[in-house]
Amino acid sequence: MPTFPSDLTVRRAREGDLPEMARVHYAAYPGSKMTLEERIERFRSNPRLPMEDHWVCLRGGKLVGLFALYNFRMFWQGVLIPTGGIGNVAVAPEARRERVAYWMMARSVEIMKQNGVPLSILYPFRHSFYRHLGWGLVGQTRLYRFAPEILPAYPERSGVNPVVTYEDREEVMACYRRFAEAHNGLLERSEPVWFERVLKNAQCYGYRAPDSGQMEGYLAFQYHPHPVEERFLSSDLEVRDFIWNSQRALYGLLGFLSAQRDQVKIVVFPDQSQLPFEHIMGDPQMPDGRHGWMMGSEMAWVGAGLMGRIVQLRKVLGAGSYGPGEGVVTFQVADDLNPDNARPLTVEFSRGKAQFPQRQEARISLSTDIATFSSIYWGALPLPDAVLLGMVRIEGEDDASFLNDLFTASKPLCLDFF
Repeated sequence: MPTFPSDLTVRRAREGDLPEMARVHYAAYPGSKMTLEERIERFRSNPRLPMEDHWVCLRGGKLVGLFALYNFRMFWQGVLIPTGGIGNVAVAPEARRERVAYWMMARSVEIMKQNGVPLSILYPFRHSFYRHLGWGLVGQTRLYRFAPEILPAYPERSGVNPVVTYEDREEVMACYRRFAEAHNGLLERSEPVWFERVLKNAQCYGYRAPDSGQMEGYLAFQYHPHPVEERFLSSDLEVRDFIWNSQRALYGLLGFLSAQRDQVKIVVFPDQSQLPFEHIMGDPQMPDGRHGWMMGSEMAWVGAGLMGRIVQLRKVLGAGSYGPGEGVVTFQVADDLNPDNARPLTVEFSRGKAQFPQRQEARISLSTDIATFSSIYWGALPLPDAVLLGMVRIEGEDDASFLNDLFTASKPLCLDFF
């Protein structure tokens, strides 16, 4: 861990910090429509983020930065793992380019390590900045824009109905949890998250199985009306949550979107699950997409979003489940913010589990940095690709091919923004 500057202090936020927190936040996020007073109230009473989970950075007693540290739990291979979410990172205009954000993130890693939190996630303002600090790219989103009529009018849409009652909403929450348990990367949601982010100001429809009556999928969305003088009776539809636990639920929800063709001009659909939309759509092209000899028909934009970091390497490896590869390897993972991760770590993989033998060296070694290894662990970067690109070096006398079979986790999904 680098030596923290003597003139900087990072501590939990206090009531007396709120005016300066609002000033710094306003300068860092000028696109938000909240006033200074609204930001103060948001810090004080945000149902998703208690005041105590905000941290401030002071230099010479003056507040020059702040960040939030969410206490998440992430579904990973069917198990909930404590995960620190980084958000609301802000630096005062007068303190920029002076490494304030660097030291705040270094302190956040230290806090998570002290609290036994092995993983961290964030949405970056600049990928290169956070990669330098050990967060690797783990998320990818395809943003589709399509006319509803190019989707098939699946008859299963008859099983889709509005979510109206509290009991309906409880079933939606249970449906999400079943989906999260079967996939990697989704977060456990509290009621404030459901009612402040997912369901607030949104329309929600669920698919019920005709035989069991169980809710097997749901769709949450918002309308974006066009100007009155342009299209009074039509709007765009932006998907917020799209969850299915069966094929018929998937068909039902897609059929529901298709049926909106008379009053919805464009569906905006962010997808992280690699749905093969090009095989579903009757004409796989965005309404304003281009044709070109390099791409053919432009049907989606690809975005690099979520970043993840292993905070405690040994703890994460010991808790994981792995592919069929078996063997012994010594990891040498560079990590400037957590020296414990940088120590050589010998691991024996057998029957999908990791053990830590007494001997400190193996006949195979894998060397990389914590950001790259985090991307590999999350399933976002195949190990052979990392080796090809020179991001990982594997050395030794034995056959190292078993390593390619270990890290087989599916790419993570994370539908929550923070």
